[in-house]
Amino acid sequence: MSQDVLISSESLENTLMVNIIRVFIPCRPVLELEVMSSILMLYTTYTNMEKVIQNNPNPKNFCKLIDIQDEMFKNIVDRYYVVHNRLKPIQMRNRWQRTSQKHRRIGSVNAYSASRVPLFFALDRLKVKYLLIKNFFYHLVEHKFDLRFYKPVSENVPVTVKQYLNDYYFHASLRYFDLISPKKTISLNTRKLFSSKISSDMLRLMLSYTRKEAPNSGINFMMRGIKSSLFVCKFLFMKLDVPQPFVFSGDHMIDAEKIMISTDFLPDLLVNISNALEKKNYDLSLDLFNAFEFMMERVLRGINNAVAIASNQRIKLGINGIQYSSGGIFQME
Repeated sequence: MSQDVLISSESLENTLMVNIIRVFIPCRPVLELEVMSSILMLYTTYTNMEKVIQNNPNPKNFCKLIDIQDEMFKNIVDRYYVVHNRLKPIQMRNRWQRTSQKHRRIGSVNAYSASRVPLFFALDRLKVKYLLIKNFFYHLVEHKFDLRFYKPVSENVPVTVKQYLNDYYFHASLRYFDLISPKKTISLNTRKLFSSKISSDMLRLMLSYTRKEAPNSGINFMMRGIKSSLFVCKFLFMKLDVPQPFVFSGDHMIDAEKIMISTDFLPDLLVNISNALEKKNYDLSLDLFNAFEFMMERVLRGINNAVAIASNQRIKLGINGIQYSSGGIFQME
């Protein structure tokens, strides 16, 4: 079990008991594509990025669909496809069951196959991003909306919930990146593997890029990161022939992906919660927080459903469960 503390002192569940540093090399192309996609979303929309998923193109057509001209980005796409092409589709047990919506698909690949690791990594990064936001707000509620529980890392941060959350999320994201970047001297063979790749320093710079002049730039940074992770996860699942991995059954069928990309959830709700607390309207704040909790639970359950599909139903995460060590990124400064 991880020793990190998240939400009312609940322990994070590290189901696979795997140190995330161990998956760095096979997952590096996935991280590169995620960071590249986040930069691209400064100039395009998630809807346009979805065209890639729907068309399932080769690397050359991938670049054409999003109008990628930069050679560094083209190299990132080429490296990603090495990982993408290793994934094997999840097959039905016979050809008649493929048309059955009620039948649970059963994979023909071991859940812990090396080819599945990048998909687990992509899903874990997506879930961690949501858990960071959830973690901040639950600490805020536990401290009765008193922001003094958090000491900003950046200088001159305005004392608002929105800005404090932005500061925490931004620096926790960088700590998470630093956690998976190699710190020790690497072997000659590994060095050759990375020799043609984008440097970690450049990747970190791309990851941390924000448009400071844009309104709500911090929240925009969060949403770009979430949508880029969602894009990578969906693209990997398309290779598995699973177009809707985040749809799960509750009282009715729930599509968590729609909540993830909806402006009604994080962008609008975070701004409204911050504004209500700034005006000391605690009744409205609690109502908004209940709505936040309601939608966050469905998002996390949707990601857990995707993990279950990717693992052939062998990995069942708790609502706050993650698969890899988090290196203390959930700890408040």
